[in-house]
Amino acid sequence: MTNGPRLLIGGLLIAYPLLVWWLAQQGLTTWLILVLLALLSLNVVLQGRNHPKSWLSVAIILLVLATVWFTDQLTGVLFYPVWVNAALLLVFLASLWRKPAAITRLALLMEGSLSEKAVAYTEKVTLVWVLFFFVNGGISLATAIHGDLDLWTLYNGFISYVLMGLLFVIEWSVRRVVRDKH
Repeated sequence: MTNGPRLLIGGLLIAYPLLVWWLAQQGLTTWLILVLLALLSLNVVLQGRNHPKSWLSVAIILLVLATVWFTDQLTGVLFYPVWVNAALLLVFLASLWRKPAAITRLALLMEGSLSEKAVAYTEKVTLVWVLFFFVNGGISLATAIHGDLDLWTLYNGFISYVLMGLLFVIEWSVRRVVRDKH
């Protein structure tokens, strides 16, 4: 299967907060959960059952459904970014025990091989990402509980992505400096 459908689903999942905002503005709130579950399910189908990202998507589907079961449909949808951050936090944290760490794996893909000092550095950066996902998830939780859809959309559909991008660019730049020193 080509990467086109996967990229489309990934893009729609990234844009999901904006889609939630738009559907809510149109009064189509019954579609919110269906769209989310369809996108996550398509992601599982496109990745394949045994792909680690599929397991992540299935876990998030179950968490969203549990949230809907115990609260309501809109709350379940608003908690989606919370569950994504929680899942990523757990993946990055677990990678610190089951090596190589998540950022070490990414650096190996980009660089080919790493020195021991570089591995130690990437493990520290993985810990920074764990902290980021903890804080970002906490803010996502606060916006979901607050219930202001505009605020939720602004943070989860824009600000969190800007912060994530900034952290990535800063880390990548620092990694270049550290690599050139050693």
